[in-house]
Amino acid sequence: MKWHSIGFWGAFRCVLVGILIAVFIGCGAERKPRSGHWKIVRRADWETRFYDVFFIDENTGWAVGNAEGNTPEETVESVIVHTADGGKTWQAQKSGVFEHPLQKVQFVDALRGWIVGEGGIILHTVDGGQTWVRQMSNTPNHLFDLQFLSPTEGWAVGDWGTALYTGDGGETWTNRAVGLGDDSLRGIYFLDSQHGWGVSYEGRTYYTRNGGAIWKRRETGTRYELSDIYFVNQNTGWIIGNKRTILLTTDGGRTWDYLTRHSNKRHQETYGQRIRTNDEGSHTFVLFDFCFTDERHGWIAGDLGVVLHTNDGGRTWRHQRGGPRLHVGGDAVLQGIHFIKVGEASQPRYLGWAVGEAGTILHTADGGRTWELQASQGNYLACVHFVNDKIGYAVGDRGEILRTNDGGTNWHHQDSRTMECFGATYFLNENTGWVSAEWGTIVHTTDGGVRWELQETGTKHALLDILFVTEQTGWAIGDSGEIIHTIDGGRTWKRQRSGVSRNLFGMYFLDERTGWIVGQGGILLHTQDGGTNWKLQKYFGELWLADVHFIDHLNGWIVGVSGLIMHTTDGGATWIRQKQYVQNFLEDVFFLTPKEGWIVGGEGTILHTVDGGENWRLQRCETRRNLHSIQMRSSERGWIVGDLGVILEYVLD
Repeated sequence: MKWHSIGFWGAFRCVLVGILIAVFIGCGAERKPRSGHWKIVRRADWETRFYDVFFIDENTGWAVGNAEGNTPEETVESVIVHTADGGKTWQAQKSGVFEHPLQKVQFVDALRGWIVGEGGIILHTVDGGQTWVRQMSNTPNHLFDLQFLSPTEGWAVGDWGTALYTGDGGETWTNRAVGLGDDSLRGIYFLDSQHGWGVSYEGRTYYTRNGGAIWKRRETGTRYELSDIYFVNQNTGWIIGNKRTILLTTDGGRTWDYLTRHSNKRHQETYGQRIRTNDEGSHTFVLFDFCFTDERHGWIAGDLGVVLHTNDGGRTWRHQRGGPRLHVGGDAVLQGIHFIKVGEASQPRYLGWAVGEAGTILHTADGGRTWELQASQGNYLACVHFVNDKIGYAVGDRGEILRTNDGGTNWHHQDSRTMECFGATYFLNENTGWVSAEWGTIVHTTDGGVRWELQETGTKHALLDILFVTEQTGWAIGDSGEIIHTIDGGRTWKRQRSGVSRNLFGMYFLDERTGWIVGQGGILLHTQDGGTNWKLQKYFGELWLADVHFIDHLNGWIVGVSGLIMHTTDGGATWIRQKQYVQNFLEDVFFLTPKEGWIVGGEGTILHTVDGGENWRLQRCETRRNLHSIQMRSSERGWIVGDLGVILEYVLD
């Protein structure tokens, strides 16, 4: 036998060599990734834009809005939420309404209430909202405001001269619109059964002294869109609207004083608004809704998270939160506000709620001096970046910056000091990072986001992507072919010549010299000298290219419109389209190795490959929201962000 012919030690050496060969072969072989799925770890409590909120007492309230479908084709129920504990918890109520946003809600007691909405919708409840019944409005026109003077007498107004009246609790509604023409009414207020006022989208105001039998038009001196109107007596009233319009009358509406006319300087000095350094010369915003608890105390809600307050009967208004000023990022448009007065007459307390886009519900227990969220918001998230398995950042609309210290289980808001919509973020380590946004905005931190500082970029173009290869060297790209470059950590930025005027969406640099950029119109730019010279390396036709990723100097991928995936093995000289079976817009691509990569896109699309893209497999996903950014730390650890604030984490099965 061979065993005997080579001897014991010879045989032992053969066995040992065989074992070592097997071990080394095993170590060199690619390990097959363990299977997993994507789990939602953060989402908005209410995937809606709230339009109004109403409280009957300090515990009992309702908010109404539309519903955000997972896909444009999906039919979803409009939202009604109810609280019995002052907003600590909110529960959904069945509206039975689909595809029509609900605009306004009012209750006359804890049981009886009404809601109006688009498409002529009028809902009524007699059991606190446990059941809602549709009332016949006899109009398809959108309804925007609602007021009940008693359990039987009420009004609803809307588009095309619609002014509906009921004297029997809504069993029948009749249109009392003589004198309104085809004006679209946005707000209405009646002091009593006879005296009422209305304002229109076209900037007009109307009044009636005979219960709506005839409406007469009066001029306000402005043509801005008007949102709401309120009177405390037959002489004193206010109107709010676009361009931060606040109008005051003390003679029943015959004349109006434009309180917020004139310069931003006056607005800063008089109303306490701090305008950000790089803002345009005349920063304006829309005021949507207001509420008075008595003749002196009132509040207004508006765009940019604005809450204005008066304690002198509306002669002066001061900012309590929001607006184009230094503040915590993530402020949403606020479209509804309601306050109630509780406590002793000698020492009243003012409790308030404000609602708006991204499922926002805010509450104050001190008259608006401080506000707290009662629901997690759903701001659009554009980009995610993790520096290790625990610490990561997500950025998005309205200055939103979120940080996690526990791998994505909990996310905390940071003060970005801007309201601009962020497009991208890049961190070199857990402390040093940058975020880019519209209007040439870049903010920078060196302490993990405890403090963010604006950097002077020298451009007003939207900056849609940002990337650093060292603490000193980085690039940002954006609209109209904009490329800016820094070699001092962003203290100064200089423009590089792209040679194109199309919008640039995605870039990737391997080192300080070698990079690629893709954008609108199917363009691929390439540099081999750090951007001193950019060349049009490839033109793919009139396609929308969203992102590019290279794993080394030869292997790269591009993704874009209609499920486009392109692959190169020669540094971008030639490209081959890779097959996959979805047609959704693909927004981000990320490769861990030349073999394993991921792509995300529209309607919850997640693709994965373990063979360099020869085969792409659609992954399990818990959402149909559009997904915008992905980062993988390993084959078993990754995160995705998308619409309505959704964040997903890769979880092993």
